[in-house]
Amino acid sequence: MLDISNSSAQLGIIPQSASVNLSLQFYYSQNSSITGASLKADQYKSSQVNVLRTEKPASAPPEFPDYISYIILVEDAPADQQIAGNSKFDDMPALPKALEYFYYFQITDVDRFRATFGQFIVPKITNALDLTTKPPPPPPNPSVQFLGLNVGFSYLGLQMFNLDDDLLDDSFVKGQQQDAKSLGDAGTQRGNFWTPSWDAEYKVDIHGIFLITAYNDAVAAKFVSDMEAAFSITANRKSLKKVVLLKGAPRADPEARNDHFGYRGGMSNPQVRGVSFETPAQPEIRYPGSPIIPLGVIVMGYDGDEDKDKRPAWAKDGAFMVTRKLNNLVPEFDEFLLEHGPRIFPGLTPKAAADRLGARLFGRWKDGTPTELSPDAPDPAISGNDKRINNFTFDQSKGQTRCPFAAHMRKSNPRNDVSPVESVFRHFIRRHNMPYGNEVTAEERDGNGTIEERGLHVVCYASSIVRGFKFYQQAWYNEPNFPPNKPELPGMDPIFGQTGEEGQGVYRYMTGSNPTLEQQVMSFPKKFIDPRGGEYFFSPSISTLRDIIATN
Repeated sequence: MLDISNSSAQLGIIPQSASVNLSLQFYYSQNSSITGASLKADQYKSSQVNVLRTEKPASAPPEFPDYISYIILVEDAPADQQIAGNSKFDDMPALPKALEYFYYFQITDVDRFRATFGQFIVPKITNALDLTTKPPPPPPNPSVQFLGLNVGFSYLGLQMFNLDDDLLDDSFVKGQQQDAKSLGDAGTQRGNFWTPSWDAEYKVDIHGIFLITAYNDAVAAKFVSDMEAAFSITANRKSLKKVVLLKGAPRADPEARNDHFGYRGGMSNPQVRGVSFETPAQPEIRYPGSPIIPLGVIVMGYDGDEDKDKRPAWAKDGAFMVTRKLNNLVPEFDEFLLEHGPRIFPGLTPKAAADRLGARLFGRWKDGTPTELSPDAPDPAISGNDKRINNFTFDQSKGQTRCPFAAHMRKSNPRNDVSPVESVFRHFIRRHNMPYGNEVTAEERDGNGTIEERGLHVVCYASSIVRGFKFYQQAWYNEPNFPPNKPELPGMDPIFGQTGEEGQGVYRYMTGSNPTLEQQVMSFPKKFIDPRGGEYFFSPSISTLRDIIATN
């Protein structure tokens, strides 16, 4: 067994005169004391081997075969990295749902809130262990009376319970409203004060959020009614005040798997062995190619959480929760595609040209087929195969001819654009998003632009907001030079990227939209995503909810 203790080591194979079959197995541990025989355990075995490039050095004789370079994706996952009954569902992997209510609230009477919270809320919180071992039937199934419940508290909310220990995240302390300018949200500057261009209800102090999922609307609505009654002190006084209730649900068939823009998503969420797969509910990864990460990248207190030994004990098994209300400007997006698609692809019909340009902006066709695997058209053989649709790396020799460097899918999951040495895993987040709003109307389609509100309510989890969600937005979506080390400047994510100054003529841009003119810059005068509110929350463990939040 060859022990390699540095990140740049290479294993060279001397070319043979005859073909040789090699069987290689790679093991990895972050703990340098685990070596030799003890390292050769299943939990340290590499999970994926991806071809980085195939090339023949200039000095090699012509009869020599090409050299092949590999990226070995490895993870350190000791056996105790298993989700426990103290963890809530939705952090990992996700609450089962056919619909979801997002109930933002303020606490108006702390002592009475605590009492009701302990009696009414805590017993109903969804236990992660129960649902990984005894899951309900998959949705949609309206006859199932399932209720899923998760809760998060903002920094202001935690302070009301005297939980002012440092969770080592500056963005959480500031709150999203104060952090919005750094995310690229649009806003107004008046003197020393900057205010995001959000809906008014999200500009007030928010103390917490309930995430309520169900298989039918009656179950969710009854819970909200019963909850508001439980928190009532008198007919006109409650210990909890609703700030906003946003209702989300998947779109109707045949668009049930797609966002309002029409694109299928949800295939590349990072996975944790023994939590989101290798469980009775999900024995295997549904979409191979998803990054496999340590549990602590998402849930505090485990390997992968860089601050696990610095945070208070009550933070273990909790996670930061970021919510975002993102209006989708679908008519504007479709109009842009129809205007520019035929110019780039003159040999196609206007609709086909628009579809191809849209696929290049997202990095996937609407059915989910990656342009990296099928750049010219969607391929049902790929989109209909869970084992293929997400199982690929980027062919670096193709430049941007298949997938633009700045395509949303590539910005969100750079795969082999970023080497494992650069610790990209530390930035991953789990996204459990839900569409809201009605379908685009005929009036909107007729050139009048967005009239009715629709979009995506984003919910993402990680053990760090700064290293996770905020890093995604700033260093990936908004950063023109990401992915790095490309022959052309990639530009910004055309969908989720933001300048914050679109109204002043500072537009997003990207290269690669035209596969035959890869250096050509495309600008986006209009936004396709419009942030309207959100907050940063901490979602505590069940024991913290029961023993601290619910205890005077």
